[in-house]
Amino acid sequence: MILMYIQEIDEKYRDAVNKILKEEWICPPSISRGRIIDTTILPGFLFIEDKVIKGVVTYHIENEECEIVTLNSFEENRGIGSALIKEVLDMAKKNNCQRLWLITTNDDIKAIRFYQKKGFDLKAAHINAIEVSRKLKPSIPLIGMDDIPIKHEMEFEIALRQEE
Repeated sequence: MILMYIQEIDEKYRDAVNKILKEEWICPPSISRGRIIDTTILPGFLFIEDKVIKGVVTYHIENEECEIVTLNSFEENRGIGSALIKEVLDMAKKNNCQRLWLITTNDDIKAIRFYQKKGFDLKAAHINAIEVSRKLKPSIPLIGMDDIPIKHEMEFEIALRQEE
């Protein structure tokens, strides 16, 4: 029988998560909207199947906003990314966040499509924001997926509650 479950990142898995983030995102640090984020201490969730990490999501809560900082699913079209987003969405609601948001780059067309299908709306296109990010993290490549130049940050959000 295959055992699948989602659990919070804990000390048992922290080294494995940090290795994944280094390989997948060249972290630490992560850069979002001109901010440096230390991914080695972020909370998050793991999707585990038969003792193997199949997905990881990290997030940061500040000022009633929850940002998804990283999301990885190592097997596509199995609902792993969707399940991890649901966990963060539930955590954001429990923490009375007003929105769940994330940044992706203009070259990641697959992610842009995925997030829209999951209910995220385009909040802003931060034109040429990657120029600033590269000053903080020079390892960000010039060319991304499908040979598209990486230039812009695309901000997506799910509004969780309205101001009263």
